[in-house]
Amino acid sequence: MQNCYSRRRSAIHPFSDFLLHDMGSLGDGIVQGAANGRQMRTAPLWGLRHATSLMHDGRAATPLQAILAHDGQGRRSRNRFVSLDARTKEALLAFLGTL
Repeated sequence: MQNCYSRRRSAIHPFSDFLLHDMGSLGDGIVQGAANGRQMRTAPLWGLRHATSLMHDGRAATPLQAILAHDGQGRRSRNRFVSLDARTKEALLAFLGTL
């Protein structure tokens, strides 16, 4: 089957920046390519609703657990999520459940 994107130009929305990020204490210690042992490349959130384990090592079972486990460069985002009111957190988690 031919890839449908090979015949036309389509905009995609991967919900990722695909950059290397400092994982802080979550780094796996593996040096790979340009990534040192504290860095990981951001994975896209496509298919998140079907995932049974999250994070680079599968330590989180839910998006909420994954958000709360962030450290390093993700610490600021985690803290911003924690500071949201309950309704906004619920809306964000519901949105993630649609990906």
